[in-house]
Amino acid sequence: MGLSARFLTSAALLFLVFGLTSCGRARADQRQRVLIWHQKNPVERVVFDRIIAEYNASHPDRVVEALYRENEELRNLYIIASVAGQGPDLIYGPSDNVGVYALTQTIKPLDDIVPAEMRAEFMPEAFVEYEGKHWMLADQIGSHLMLICDRAKVTTPPRTSDELIALGQQLKTDRAQTGRPEEYGLTWNYREPFFFIPFLTAFGGWVMDEEGRPTFDNPKTAAALQFILDLRDRHKIIPREGDYEIADALFREQRAAMIINGPWSWGNYGIPEKAMIAPLPVMTETGLPWTPMFSFCGYSINTNVPAPKLPLVREVMAHLTGREVQLQYAAKLLLAPTRHDVRAAPEVQANAALQVSLQQLQRARALPIRPEMRQIWDGMRGPYQLIMSGSVSAREGARLMQRECERLIRDAQM
Repeated sequence: MGLSARFLTSAALLFLVFGLTSCGRARADQRQRVLIWHQKNPVERVVFDRIIAEYNASHPDRVVEALYRENEELRNLYIIASVAGQGPDLIYGPSDNVGVYALTQTIKPLDDIVPAEMRAEFMPEAFVEYEGKHWMLADQIGSHLMLICDRAKVTTPPRTSDELIALGQQLKTDRAQTGRPEEYGLTWNYREPFFFIPFLTAFGGWVMDEEGRPTFDNPKTAAALQFILDLRDRHKIIPREGDYEIADALFREQRAAMIINGPWSWGNYGIPEKAMIAPLPVMTETGLPWTPMFSFCGYSINTNVPAPKLPLVREVMAHLTGREVQLQYAAKLLLAPTRHDVRAAPEVQANAALQVSLQQLQRARALPIRPEMRQIWDGMRGPYQLIMSGSVSAREGARLMQRECERLIRDAQM
């Protein structure tokens, strides 16, 4: 799997410690236990931990435990653990991991585990499908990027890229005439490939074809890359540096009027009092909307869960994807629900910010489930950084992206 010996050794030690701890605990506590590994962000984790604590308090015969891991670490450690016959009962994460988990046979298909009456409570796409089987039950739809505007600076969000540029130039301030504005019109993490997707789609591009082959070596990709460079170097409405921390700080400190970011961040921006979320604009040049990716996030069941334990694991999963839990996520964090009854709930219907988010989702494109997506993200990153640093042109960068993605996919299949 391309993991280093040191990483494998660390994982083995982790499982040894976990196993010894579990054995000692089992002698003192005979309650049934369900272990979840997840990668929920800090804001969501506060709500999640409270929900689990409330569930445990009302079910004295069992204990649900949750362990947080960063996304990449979570996926790699989970596969190692499950292949070794260990790991958590449930794993929570984004849908783009499903293809890898299914190929490594580390999760169970849900088709014979989740009854039809429970499936009917959710939108059909919430049961994430790969190769004809369903492997994940999603409790939210997210990761879609949107435009967030500071209400003190922006009255009407821009609807087109031309309007965005004009507004950005109007709102930037360079009082000292140094070429480095004190305040910017727009910011976002433009050095991260995931944030490039809305620009790629606005010029008619996409990351892969139906066979999982990367699709970057073309004028569409080059035009999208050049547009971002122009926002920075020609129109000068975004900062010279643009990683996530810089962009987030600029917007929260009111040194940027607008930011492009996803649902995980909205709880930090004072929505709806201080800031408003708006759909991404339409590209004036092409007439196409900036179409972000979206993914489902949800639960999968470890292939090692024994049959006698499945009813308990399914009950916990049903609770964590249930109506009351999804309502909390929707109301407190503006997370798009997957249950029919939650989408129809009056408090969801009346939430203007959440309704705008749902509108953007109608103009978004699902992140591919195919396992090649892992290599495509990795293959994009190096060339993308070279383009943004000015080391290569947009057209050459598009060629390099294609070549690097193809190489990584080829190596992974050997």
